[in-house]
Amino acid sequence: MAQRSEVRVVYAAAMVQGVALVTLPAASSVFTSASYYGLSNMAYGAMFLPQAVMAVAAALLGTGLTRRWGIKRIYLWGLSANLVSMVLLLLSQFVMTNHPLAYGMLLVATTSLGIGFGLTVPSLNTLAAAFFPEKIDQAVLMLNALLGMGTALAPVLVATFVGLGVWWGLPLLVAALLL
Repeated sequence: MAQRSEVRVVYAAAMVQGVALVTLPAASSVFTSASYYGLSNMAYGAMFLPQAVMAVAAALLGTGLTRRWGIKRIYLWGLSANLVSMVLLLLSQFVMTNHPLAYGMLLVATTSLGIGFGLTVPSLNTLAAAFFPEKIDQAVLMLNALLGMGTALAPVLVATFVGLGVWWGLPLLVAALLL
């Protein structure tokens, strides 16, 4: 039987995963603004290709990896990949005027985010189902509602941080929550 703290951590991770997933797309004004990264619309859109590919690949590989190393390790790897993504996004602000380096960091950040999403979400669903075997549907539905709440909250948080002039505050906050 799962302890309450374990259940809380898993459900909180779902919300944080949702925020992390939408942080980069919600910050489009930062990435395309000449005052910041100055990416073209094409470069901005292409930034998400590695994320999509790696999310699918990680989810497909996750089952075998889980059998080999266990759900907890895969879950932690997913959270770690999310953390790498947010740290790279945060650090990229210091090199945003070096466009090739900044863009490379953003590509690695979206790649890491894809890996994180692909490993974390299936693990979260599996853990939620295991925590409440008599109420699997409700447990997974609640988990996915929190994930969705995080995705809906991210644009509001981005707008708030951008309005405060500290757009990088959201990746910092998400990184802190992941730790």
